[in-house]
Amino acid sequence: MKRKVLSIVMAGIMILGLGACGSSSSTTSTSSAAASTAQSTSSASAASSASAADTSAAESTASSSTSIPAVDPNTNGAEEITLWHYFDSSADAKAIVEKCNEYNKLQSKVHITPTYVSRTELMNQYTIGAVSGELPDIGMVDSPDMESYISLGVFEDVTDELGSWDELSNFYAGPLSSCKDASGKLYGLPQNSNCLCLAVNMDLLNKAGITDVPKSMDDFKKAVEATTDSANSVFGYAMCAISTEEGTFQLLPWIVATHDGTKSSLSDLTNANCDPGLDMLGSFVKNGNMSSECVNWTQADAYNQFCAGKAALAEVGTWHMATMSKDVNGTFNYKICLLPTGDSGTSSSTIGGENFGICTGCKDKAACVEFLKWFMSADQEAKWAVLAGKLPVRSDAKPEYTYEQDAFATFQDEMNYALARGPHAQWPTISEQLYTAAQKVLLQGTSASDALAAAWTVISPILQESPLPQQ
Repeated sequence: MKRKVLSIVMAGIMILGLGACGSSSSTTSTSSAAASTAQSTSSASAASSASAADTSAAESTASSSTSIPAVDPNTNGAEEITLWHYFDSSADAKAIVEKCNEYNKLQSKVHITPTYVSRTELMNQYTIGAVSGELPDIGMVDSPDMESYISLGVFEDVTDELGSWDELSNFYAGPLSSCKDASGKLYGLPQNSNCLCLAVNMDLLNKAGITDVPKSMDDFKKAVEATTDSANSVFGYAMCAISTEEGTFQLLPWIVATHDGTKSSLSDLTNANCDPGLDMLGSFVKNGNMSSECVNWTQADAYNQFCAGKAALAEVGTWHMATMSKDVNGTFNYKICLLPTGDSGTSSSTIGGENFGICTGCKDKAACVEFLKWFMSADQEAKWAVLAGKLPVRSDAKPEYTYEQDAFATFQDEMNYALARGPHAQWPTISEQLYTAAQKVLLQGTSASDALAAAWTVISPILQESPLPQQ
Protein backbone atom coordinates (compact mmCIF):
# COMPACT_ATOMS: atom_id res chain seq x y z
CA MET A 1 0.00 0.00 0.00
CA LYS A 2 2.83 2.39 0.85
CA ARG A 3 4.44 1.65 -2.53
CA LYS A 4 1.12 2.46 -4.26
CA VAL A 5 0.76 5.79 -2.43
CA LEU A 6 4.37 6.68 -3.21
CA SER A 7 3.80 5.91 -6.89
CA ILE A 8 0.72 8.15 -6.99
CA VAL A 9 2.55 11.03 -5.32
CA MET A 10 5.62 10.76 -7.55
CA ALA A 11 3.53 10.36 -10.69
CA GLY A 12 1.75 13.57 -9.78
CA ILE A 13 5.06 15.36 -9.29
CA MET A 14 6.33 14.19 -12.66
CA ILE A 15 3.09 15.25 -14.38
CA LEU A 16 3.26 18.72 -12.82
CA GLY A 17 6.91 18.96 -13.84
CA LEU A 18 6.06 18.67 -17.53
CA GLY A 19 5.34 22.37 -17.85
CA ALA A 20 8.85 23.21 -16.68
CA CYS A 21 10.57 20.88 -19.12
CA GLY A 22 11.84 22.59 -22.26
CA SER A 23 11.39 20.89 -25.59
CA SER A 24 14.37 20.09 -27.78
CA SER A 25 14.94 19.66 -31.44
CA SER A 26 15.95 16.11 -30.63
CA THR A 27 12.60 15.13 -29.14
CA THR A 28 11.16 12.19 -30.97
CA SER A 29 7.94 12.18 -32.93
CA THR A 30 6.09 9.29 -34.47
CA SER A 31 7.25 8.92 -38.06
CA SER A 32 5.04 7.37 -40.70
CA ALA A 33 7.33 4.36 -41.00
CA ALA A 34 7.48 3.63 -37.29
CA ALA A 35 3.86 4.51 -36.70
CA SER A 36 2.78 1.49 -38.71
CA THR A 37 4.09 -0.72 -35.93
CA ALA A 38 2.95 1.47 -33.07
CA GLN A 39 0.43 0.46 -30.53
CA SER A 40 -2.34 2.98 -29.96
CA THR A 41 -1.76 4.48 -26.54
CA SER A 42 -3.88 6.87 -24.57
CA SER A 43 -2.61 10.41 -24.31
CA ALA A 44 -1.36 11.47 -20.91
CA SER A 45 0.31 14.61 -19.69
CA ALA A 46 3.39 13.46 -17.82
CA ALA A 47 6.94 14.54 -17.33
CA SER A 48 10.13 12.76 -18.20
CA SER A 49 13.62 13.62 -17.05
CA ALA A 50 14.63 12.25 -20.41
CA SER A 51 17.99 13.26 -21.82
CA ALA A 52 17.76 15.07 -25.11
CA ALA A 53 21.40 14.16 -25.52
CA ASP A 54 20.70 10.46 -25.63
CA THR A 55 17.54 10.89 -27.79
CA SER A 56 19.62 12.79 -30.31
CA ALA A 57 22.13 9.99 -30.24
CA ALA A 58 19.46 7.44 -31.01
CA GLU A 59 17.90 9.45 -33.81
CA SER A 60 20.92 10.66 -35.68
CA THR A 61 22.53 7.38 -36.61
CA ALA A 62 20.58 6.20 -39.59
CA SER A 63 18.59 7.28 -42.58
CA SER A 64 14.86 7.80 -42.17
CA SER A 65 14.41 5.74 -45.32
CA THR A 66 15.47 2.56 -43.50
CA SER A 67 12.78 -0.07 -44.13
CA ILE A 68 11.35 -1.50 -40.94
CA PRO A 69 10.39 -5.19 -41.20
CA ALA A 70 7.04 -6.44 -39.99
CA VAL A 71 6.73 -8.02 -36.57
CA ASP A 72 6.07 -11.74 -36.95
CA PRO A 73 2.53 -12.10 -35.53
CA ASN A 74 2.56 -15.90 -35.36
CA THR A 75 3.17 -16.90 -31.75
CA ASN A 76 2.79 -20.63 -32.52
CA GLY A 77 1.15 -21.08 -29.14
CA ALA A 78 4.07 -19.53 -27.24
CA GLU A 79 3.47 -17.16 -24.34
CA GLU A 80 3.52 -13.57 -25.62
CA ILE A 81 5.99 -11.19 -23.97
CA THR A 82 5.38 -7.52 -24.75
CA LEU A 83 8.31 -5.16 -25.25
CA TRP A 84 7.87 -1.38 -25.57
CA HIS A 85 10.55 0.78 -27.16
CA TYR A 86 10.98 4.26 -28.62
CA PHE A 87 13.45 3.41 -31.39
CA ASP A 88 12.15 5.46 -34.30
CA SER A 89 12.32 4.89 -38.08
CA SER A 90 16.07 4.30 -38.08
CA ALA A 91 18.52 1.43 -38.00
CA ASP A 92 17.53 0.89 -34.36
CA ALA A 93 13.85 0.47 -35.24
CA LYS A 94 14.72 -2.03 -37.95
CA ALA A 95 17.14 -3.91 -35.71
CA ILE A 96 14.81 -4.29 -32.72
CA VAL A 97 12.17 -6.03 -34.87
CA GLU A 98 14.78 -8.24 -36.55
CA LYS A 99 16.28 -9.25 -33.21
CA CYS A 100 12.92 -10.10 -31.66
CA ASN A 101 11.96 -12.15 -34.73
CA GLU A 102 15.34 -13.88 -34.55
CA TYR A 103 14.89 -14.78 -30.89
CA ASN A 104 11.38 -16.06 -31.51
CA LYS A 105 12.77 -18.52 -34.05
CA LEU A 106 15.50 -19.71 -31.68
CA GLN A 107 13.10 -20.99 -29.02
CA SER A 108 9.42 -21.82 -28.66
CA LYS A 109 8.62 -20.96 -25.03
CA VAL A 110 7.87 -17.25 -25.49
CA HIS A 111 7.14 -14.86 -28.35
CA ILE A 112 8.67 -11.38 -27.93
CA THR A 113 6.40 -8.74 -29.48
CA PRO A 114 8.11 -5.35 -29.87
CA THR A 115 5.87 -2.29 -29.99
CA TYR A 116 7.00 1.20 -30.92
CA VAL A 117 5.68 4.02 -28.75
CA SER A 118 6.98 7.56 -29.21
CA ARG A 119 9.54 8.41 -26.59
CA THR A 120 7.48 11.07 -24.81
CA GLU A 121 4.36 8.90 -24.84
CA LEU A 122 6.30 5.90 -23.56
CA MET A 123 7.56 7.86 -20.57
CA ASN A 124 3.98 9.06 -19.97
CA GLN A 125 2.73 5.46 -20.07
CA TYR A 126 5.33 4.40 -17.51
CA THR A 127 4.22 7.17 -15.18
CA ILE A 128 0.55 6.24 -15.51
CA GLY A 129 1.30 2.51 -15.51
CA ALA A 130 3.12 2.79 -12.19
CA VAL A 131 -0.29 3.54 -10.67
CA SER A 132 -2.63 1.57 -12.95
CA GLY A 133 -0.41 -1.50 -13.30
CA GLU A 134 -0.74 -1.39 -17.09
CA LEU A 135 2.84 -1.98 -18.13
CA PRO A 136 4.64 -4.08 -20.74
CA ASP A 137 6.65 -7.12 -19.73
CA ILE A 138 9.91 -5.49 -20.87
CA GLY A 139 10.42 -1.76 -21.26
CA MET A 140 13.12 0.46 -22.73
CA VAL A 141 14.23 3.59 -20.92
CA ASP A 142 16.85 6.31 -21.33
CA SER A 143 19.72 5.51 -18.97
CA PRO A 144 19.57 8.59 -16.68
CA ASP A 145 15.80 8.15 -16.31
CA MET A 146 15.80 4.57 -15.11
CA GLU A 147 16.30 5.23 -11.40
CA SER A 148 13.37 7.65 -11.39
CA TYR A 149 11.11 4.98 -12.84
CA ILE A 150 12.55 2.36 -10.49
CA SER A 151 11.47 4.58 -7.60
CA LEU A 152 7.99 4.80 -9.14
CA GLY A 153 7.75 1.03 -9.14
CA VAL A 154 7.83 0.60 -12.93
CA PHE A 155 10.66 -1.95 -12.92
CA GLU A 156 11.06 -5.17 -10.97
CA ASP A 157 14.09 -6.23 -8.95
CA VAL A 158 15.99 -8.93 -10.86
CA THR A 159 19.10 -8.98 -8.70
CA ASP A 160 18.63 -12.64 -7.79
CA GLU A 161 18.08 -13.66 -11.41
CA LEU A 162 21.05 -11.73 -12.83
CA GLY A 163 23.37 -11.46 -9.86
CA SER A 164 24.81 -14.94 -10.36
CA TRP A 165 25.13 -14.63 -14.15
CA ASP A 166 28.81 -15.20 -14.88
CA GLU A 167 28.77 -12.72 -17.77
CA LEU A 168 27.62 -9.76 -15.65
CA SER A 169 31.24 -8.84 -14.85
CA ASN A 170 31.83 -8.19 -18.57
CA PHE A 171 29.53 -5.16 -18.54
CA TYR A 172 31.13 -1.74 -18.14
CA ALA A 173 30.54 -0.39 -14.64
CA GLY A 174 29.08 2.93 -15.79
CA PRO A 175 26.25 1.62 -18.00
CA LEU A 176 25.47 -1.20 -15.57
CA SER A 177 25.19 1.25 -12.66
CA SER A 178 22.39 3.09 -14.47
CA CYS A 179 20.25 -0.05 -14.13
CA LYS A 180 20.56 -0.07 -10.34
CA ASP A 181 18.89 1.76 -7.50
CA ALA A 182 20.83 3.56 -4.78
CA SER A 183 21.16 0.34 -2.76
CA GLY A 184 22.71 -1.52 -5.69
CA LYS A 185 19.74 -3.68 -6.64
CA LEU A 186 19.51 -4.52 -10.35
CA TYR A 187 16.37 -3.93 -12.44
CA GLY A 188 17.52 -4.69 -15.99
CA LEU A 189 20.50 -4.43 -18.32
CA PRO A 190 22.04 -1.66 -20.43
CA GLN A 191 21.69 -2.29 -24.17
CA ASN A 192 23.74 0.38 -25.90
CA SER A 193 25.99 3.23 -24.95
CA ASN A 194 27.43 6.44 -26.24
CA CYS A 195 29.81 8.96 -24.79
CA LEU A 196 31.71 12.13 -25.65
CA CYS A 197 35.13 12.74 -27.18
CA LEU A 198 36.93 15.68 -28.75
CA ALA A 199 36.87 16.36 -32.49
CA VAL A 200 39.93 18.22 -33.75
CA ASN A 201 40.38 20.06 -37.05
CA MET A 202 43.98 19.06 -37.70
CA ASP A 203 44.43 21.55 -40.52
CA LEU A 204 43.67 24.47 -38.20
CA LEU A 205 45.79 22.94 -35.44
CA ASN A 206 48.76 22.49 -37.80
CA LYS A 207 48.31 26.02 -39.13
CA ALA A 208 48.68 27.23 -35.53
CA GLY A 209 51.94 25.27 -35.19
CA ILE A 210 50.49 22.40 -33.15
CA THR A 211 51.20 18.93 -34.51
CA ASP A 212 49.26 16.64 -32.19
CA VAL A 213 45.89 16.45 -30.48
CA PRO A 214 45.73 17.83 -26.91
CA LYS A 215 46.38 15.32 -24.14
CA SER A 216 45.80 17.52 -21.09
CA MET A 217 43.61 20.49 -20.18
CA ASP A 218 46.64 22.76 -20.50
CA ASP A 219 47.28 21.45 -24.03
CA PHE A 220 43.61 21.90 -24.82
CA LYS A 221 43.53 25.50 -23.59
CA LYS A 222 46.57 26.38 -25.67
CA ALA A 223 45.06 24.75 -28.77
CA VAL A 224 41.76 26.59 -28.38
CA GLU A 225 43.49 29.93 -27.93
CA ALA A 226 45.91 29.33 -30.81
CA THR A 227 43.23 28.35 -33.31
CA THR A 228 40.78 31.17 -32.54
CA ASP A 229 40.57 33.39 -35.63
CA SER A 230 38.07 36.17 -35.05
CA ALA A 231 38.90 37.81 -38.38
CA ASN A 232 37.49 34.74 -40.14
CA SER A 233 34.76 34.03 -37.56
CA VAL A 234 36.46 30.84 -36.39
CA PHE A 235 36.18 29.95 -32.72
CA GLY A 236 38.69 27.71 -31.01
CA TYR A 237 36.02 25.59 -29.38
CA ALA A 238 32.34 24.69 -29.73
CA MET A 239 30.17 22.85 -27.25
CA CYS A 240 26.58 22.59 -26.05
CA ALA A 241 25.88 24.35 -22.76
CA ILE A 242 22.12 24.72 -23.14
CA SER A 243 19.87 24.72 -20.08
CA THR A 244 18.61 21.15 -20.55
CA GLU A 245 19.92 17.67 -19.86
CA GLU A 246 21.73 18.00 -23.17
CA GLY A 247 23.84 20.77 -21.64
CA THR A 248 24.56 18.76 -18.51
CA PHE A 249 25.65 15.88 -20.73
CA GLN A 250 28.44 17.99 -22.25
CA LEU A 251 29.33 20.08 -19.18
CA LEU A 252 29.70 17.23 -16.71
CA PRO A 253 33.15 16.04 -17.93
CA TRP A 254 34.63 19.46 -17.13
CA ILE A 255 33.30 19.33 -13.55
CA VAL A 256 34.27 15.73 -12.76
CA ALA A 257 37.91 15.63 -13.84
CA THR A 258 41.37 14.81 -12.52
CA HIS A 259 43.61 17.68 -11.41
CA ASP A 260 46.92 17.30 -9.59
CA GLY A 261 46.33 13.57 -9.38
CA THR A 262 42.94 13.80 -7.66
CA LYS A 263 39.62 13.16 -9.39
CA SER A 264 36.70 15.37 -8.41
CA SER A 265 33.20 14.04 -7.79
CA LEU A 266 29.58 15.18 -7.83
CA SER A 267 29.44 14.03 -4.23
CA ASP A 268 31.19 17.26 -3.21
CA LEU A 269 30.92 20.26 -5.53
CA THR A 270 32.80 22.41 -3.00
CA ASN A 271 35.98 20.49 -3.84
CA ALA A 272 38.35 22.89 -5.61
CA ASN A 273 39.06 20.27 -8.29
CA CYS A 274 35.55 20.82 -9.66
CA ASP A 275 36.43 24.41 -10.61
CA PRO A 276 39.25 24.51 -13.21
CA GLY A 277 37.28 23.18 -16.18
CA LEU A 278 34.32 25.51 -15.71
CA ASP A 279 36.58 28.50 -15.07
CA MET A 280 38.44 27.73 -18.29
CA LEU A 281 35.19 27.53 -20.27
CA GLY A 282 34.15 30.87 -18.78
CA SER A 283 37.41 32.42 -19.90
CA PHE A 284 36.82 31.06 -23.42
CA VAL A 285 33.54 32.95 -23.69
CA LYS A 286 34.99 36.09 -22.12
CA ASN A 287 38.00 36.11 -24.46
CA GLY A 288 36.15 35.19 -27.64
CA ASN A 289 37.53 31.65 -27.93
CA MET A 290 34.02 30.18 -27.68
CA SER A 291 30.73 31.73 -28.74
CA SER A 292 28.37 32.86 -26.00
CA GLU A 293 25.69 31.20 -28.15
CA CYS A 294 26.90 27.89 -26.68
CA VAL A 295 24.22 28.37 -24.01
CA ASN A 296 21.59 28.11 -26.75
CA TRP A 297 23.26 25.47 -28.89
CA THR A 298 22.18 21.85 -28.94
CA GLN A 299 24.82 19.21 -29.52
CA ALA A 300 23.79 19.17 -33.17
CA ASP A 301 24.44 22.92 -33.38
CA ALA A 302 27.93 22.63 -31.90
CA TYR A 303 28.69 19.68 -34.18
CA ASN A 304 27.55 21.68 -37.22
CA GLN A 305 29.90 24.53 -36.25
CA PHE A 306 32.79 22.10 -36.30
CA CYS A 307 31.82 20.49 -39.61
CA ALA A 308 31.44 23.94 -41.21
CA GLY A 309 34.99 24.86 -40.16
CA LYS A 310 33.75 27.51 -37.74
CA ALA A 311 35.23 25.80 -34.68
CA ALA A 312 38.66 24.19 -34.52
CA LEU A 313 37.72 21.79 -31.73
CA ALA A 314 34.34 20.50 -30.56
CA GLU A 315 32.80 18.08 -28.09
CA VAL A 316 31.08 15.35 -30.11
CA GLY A 317 29.23 12.10 -29.48
CA THR A 318 29.54 8.57 -30.75
CA TRP A 319 26.46 8.99 -32.94
CA HIS A 320 28.10 11.80 -34.92
CA MET A 321 30.53 9.30 -36.42
CA ALA A 322 27.80 7.91 -38.66
CA THR A 323 27.75 11.14 -40.70
CA MET A 324 30.89 13.11 -39.88
CA SER A 325 32.85 12.12 -42.98
CA LYS A 326 29.93 13.12 -45.19
CA ASP A 327 29.27 16.33 -43.24
CA VAL A 328 32.91 17.48 -43.34
CA ASN A 329 32.96 16.43 -47.00
CA GLY A 330 36.73 16.46 -47.34
CA THR A 331 37.11 20.17 -46.55
CA PHE A 332 39.63 19.47 -43.78
CA ASN A 333 41.42 16.64 -41.97
CA TYR A 334 40.12 15.74 -38.54
CA LYS A 335 40.89 13.40 -35.66
CA ILE A 336 38.93 12.17 -32.65
CA CYS A 337 40.72 12.04 -29.29
CA LEU A 338 39.90 11.56 -25.62
CA LEU A 339 38.45 14.61 -23.89
CA PRO A 340 41.47 16.29 -22.25
CA THR A 341 39.66 17.54 -19.17
CA GLY A 342 42.49 17.45 -16.63
CA ASP A 343 45.98 16.09 -16.03
CA SER A 344 47.94 14.64 -18.92
CA GLY A 345 46.96 11.04 -19.55
CA THR A 346 43.56 11.40 -17.86
CA SER A 347 40.12 12.03 -19.26
CA SER A 348 36.46 12.23 -18.27
CA SER A 349 33.27 11.88 -20.28
CA THR A 350 29.54 11.27 -19.88
CA ILE A 351 27.62 8.09 -20.64
CA GLY A 352 24.39 8.03 -22.60
CA GLY A 353 22.40 5.12 -23.92
CA GLU A 354 19.33 2.97 -23.46
CA ASN A 355 18.46 0.30 -20.91
CA PHE A 356 15.86 -2.47 -20.91
CA GLY A 357 14.15 -3.33 -17.65
CA ILE A 358 11.80 -6.08 -16.52
CA CYS A 359 8.52 -4.34 -15.68
CA THR A 360 6.63 -4.94 -12.45
CA GLY A 361 3.95 -7.59 -12.86
CA CYS A 362 5.49 -9.14 -15.99
CA LYS A 363 3.99 -12.48 -17.08
CA ASP A 364 7.17 -14.53 -16.82
CA LYS A 365 10.14 -12.85 -15.15
CA ALA A 366 12.51 -15.77 -15.74
CA ALA A 367 11.74 -15.82 -19.48
CA CYS A 368 12.17 -12.04 -19.73
CA VAL A 369 15.56 -12.29 -18.04
CA GLU A 370 16.63 -15.04 -20.45
CA PHE A 371 15.73 -12.80 -23.40
CA LEU A 372 17.79 -9.93 -21.97
CA LYS A 373 20.75 -12.26 -21.48
CA TRP A 374 20.57 -13.20 -25.17
CA PHE A 375 19.84 -9.68 -26.39
CA MET A 376 22.81 -8.26 -24.44
CA SER A 377 25.17 -11.14 -25.16
CA ALA A 378 28.63 -10.24 -26.44
CA ASP A 379 27.77 -11.35 -29.98
CA GLN A 380 24.48 -9.44 -30.15
CA GLU A 381 26.03 -6.33 -28.60
CA ALA A 382 28.76 -6.29 -31.26
CA LYS A 383 26.26 -6.66 -34.09
CA TRP A 384 23.97 -3.93 -32.73
CA ALA A 385 26.83 -1.45 -32.36
CA VAL A 386 27.69 -1.72 -36.05
CA LEU A 387 24.06 -1.58 -37.20
CA ALA A 388 23.18 1.50 -35.15
CA GLY A 389 26.46 3.38 -34.80
CA LYS A 390 26.64 2.81 -31.05
CA LEU A 391 29.03 1.38 -28.51
CA PRO A 392 28.52 -1.99 -26.85
CA VAL A 393 28.03 -2.06 -23.10
CA ARG A 394 30.32 -5.06 -22.64
CA SER A 395 34.10 -5.16 -22.70
CA ASP A 396 34.08 -8.54 -24.49
CA ALA A 397 31.86 -7.34 -27.37
CA LYS A 398 34.05 -6.66 -30.40
CA PRO A 399 32.11 -4.78 -33.11
CA GLU A 400 33.69 -4.72 -36.56
CA TYR A 401 32.94 -1.21 -37.76
CA THR A 402 33.34 -0.58 -41.47
CA TYR A 403 33.44 3.19 -41.01
CA GLU A 404 35.33 5.60 -38.68
CA GLN A 405 37.21 2.67 -37.18
CA ASP A 406 39.89 4.75 -35.45
CA ALA A 407 37.26 7.08 -34.01
CA PHE A 408 35.18 4.22 -32.63
CA ALA A 409 38.30 2.74 -31.02
CA THR A 410 38.83 6.08 -29.27
CA PHE A 411 35.23 6.25 -28.11
CA GLN A 412 35.54 2.70 -26.81
CA ASP A 413 38.60 3.74 -24.82
CA GLU A 414 36.76 6.82 -23.53
CA MET A 415 34.12 4.55 -21.99
CA ASN A 416 36.70 3.64 -19.36
CA TYR A 417 36.57 7.25 -18.15
CA ALA A 418 32.87 7.96 -18.70
CA LEU A 419 30.48 8.83 -15.88
CA ALA A 420 26.86 7.74 -15.65
CA ARG A 421 24.36 10.42 -14.69
CA GLY A 422 23.00 9.04 -11.47
CA PRO A 423 21.33 6.71 -11.11
CA HIS A 424 19.25 8.85 -8.77
CA ALA A 425 15.55 9.52 -8.38
CA GLN A 426 16.27 13.25 -8.10
CA TRP A 427 18.64 13.44 -11.08
CA PRO A 428 16.50 16.05 -12.93
CA THR A 429 16.95 18.47 -10.00
CA ILE A 430 20.67 17.73 -9.75
CA SER A 431 21.08 18.24 -13.50
CA GLU A 432 19.25 21.57 -13.43
CA GLN A 433 21.58 22.87 -10.73
CA LEU A 434 24.65 21.81 -12.74
CA TYR A 435 23.72 23.54 -15.99
CA THR A 436 22.46 26.59 -14.09
CA ALA A 437 25.81 26.90 -12.32
CA ALA A 438 27.69 26.53 -15.60
CA GLN A 439 25.60 29.21 -17.29
CA LYS A 440 26.37 31.62 -14.44
CA VAL A 441 30.05 31.09 -15.17
CA LEU A 442 29.66 31.41 -18.94
CA LEU A 443 27.28 34.38 -19.08
CA GLN A 444 27.71 36.29 -15.85
CA GLY A 445 31.40 35.79 -15.19
CA THR A 446 30.70 34.14 -11.84
CA SER A 447 33.59 32.06 -10.54
CA ALA A 448 33.09 28.31 -10.76
CA SER A 449 33.64 28.09 -7.01
CA ASP A 450 30.76 30.47 -6.25
CA ALA A 451 28.43 29.03 -8.88
CA LEU A 452 28.96 25.44 -7.77
CA ALA A 453 28.67 26.44 -4.10
CA ALA A 454 25.21 27.85 -4.85
CA ALA A 455 24.26 24.65 -6.68
CA TRP A 456 25.56 22.62 -3.75
CA THR A 457 23.07 24.24 -1.35
CA VAL A 458 20.32 22.50 -3.33
CA ILE A 459 22.13 19.28 -4.24
CA SER A 460 23.75 18.56 -0.87
CA PRO A 461 20.50 17.89 1.08
CA ILE A 462 19.34 15.58 -1.72
CA LEU A 463 22.55 13.55 -1.58
CA GLN A 464 22.55 13.49 2.22
CA GLU A 465 19.21 11.75 2.09
CA SER A 466 20.10 9.53 -0.87
CA PRO A 467 23.78 9.49 -1.97
CA LEU A 468 24.88 8.93 -5.55
CA PRO A 469 26.32 5.47 -6.13
CA GLN A 470 30.08 5.19 -6.31
CA GLN A 471 31.52 4.73 -9.80
